[in-house]
Amino acid sequence: MAPDDRRQQPLVEPTLDSRSSLALRLLLIPLAIVFVLGLIEFPAFINVFDYRTVLGANFAWWPKYNINDPELIHIRRPYVHFSGETVGGSFIVRHVIPPSDVTLYRWDVQCDHNGFRNDKDLQRADIALIGDSFVEGLTVPYDELTSSLLTRLQGQVVANLGQSAYGPQQELIILKRYALSLRPRTVIWMFSEGTDLDDVVYYDRVMHHPPDFWHAFVARSFTKIMYYRIFHGAKSPGILRAGFFETPDGKERAIYFPNEARPLSKQDLGAIDETAHILAEAHDLSTAQGARLIVVFVPEKFRVFQPFCRFPQESQCRGWALNDLPERFGEAVRSISSDIGYLDLTPSLRDAARKGAVTYYPDDDHWSPEGHKVAAVAINRYLSSGQTP
Repeated sequence: MAPDDRRQQPLVEPTLDSRSSLALRLLLIPLAIVFVLGLIEFPAFINVFDYRTVLGANFAWWPKYNINDPELIHIRRPYVHFSGETVGGSFIVRHVIPPSDVTLYRWDVQCDHNGFRNDKDLQRADIALIGDSFVEGLTVPYDELTSSLLTRLQGQVVANLGQSAYGPQQELIILKRYALSLRPRTVIWMFSEGTDLDDVVYYDRVMHHPPDFWHAFVARSFTKIMYYRIFHGAKSPGILRAGFFETPDGKERAIYFPNEARPLSKQDLGAIDETAHILAEAHDLSTAQGARLIVVFVPEKFRVFQPFCRFPQESQCRGWALNDLPERFGEAVRSISSDIGYLDLTPSLRDAARKGAVTYYPDDDHWSPEGHKVAAVAINRYLSSGQTP
């Protein structure tokens, strides 16, 4: 056939079979993706694996070491023991900082029969210490916890009844369910400025709308975590929330502030009132058993370091203003009863910072071992002086 004859041949149009084959191949691609995702998600669906344990934002949340509780939402498993390490605290979840400023965290946590961080099962305690992650202190060695130090300073048995991510409503349940059965003479209730007001609102919302099976599955699913990382995982420069703190050797150390200092909102004020009602019930329950309730205010990291930091020009912290929560909360506590003790740890922690002590981890919002030491000494001084509000 001549070249011109070939050019004149009609084009062969796709047949119905070829179009169907192409469509089938195109359809197989999403079906294959769905099938693979299904295989990945199946362990999470039947709740034998939680992807948060390997892909979660940071070390502060270990769902596999918790069990569900209808009142508390969650609590540590009895006698659970877990250890490990990670690089970087809560700040690096959303911000980028120099590798030299990143902390290496290690933990080795052993819980008692009730899921609390005590080295033995307690049947009796002189002091019951209630609170959240500041009390539990997961990344702090056991002997350096506030509860352990207070045990030695007071020469008494101190029960650590702290649970990470708890708020006032859960802590009241802890008082009823665990603390009072230990027959303590003193109940120390640690109130965390950084999280407790938000925890009040969160707990009420969860109790009114308990998570069902699908909510629980989505929370531990691979797809949700990866979606968040891809579409919401952009990190901002850490310098935007940094200050420089002079240590005793005359060097400056970067301190990062995860939580913005802000005025109290209407929601915050409502949460203060609700917390006061909770503490009033806690006071009545404690008094009925012959125990005194002492409320300890745990300040935000920025409240402690702000007077002693040099903030670079680009730092947003330069425009942050401290609110009056320590004073306002103290007034709310004292309005319940003059028998309730109130200790604001801000002055003690600031005094330590004035001397160059780094009482909070530089890249996290929790106490370092030095912070636990300052807290224990301040609480011991308060107890030993026999102070009244």
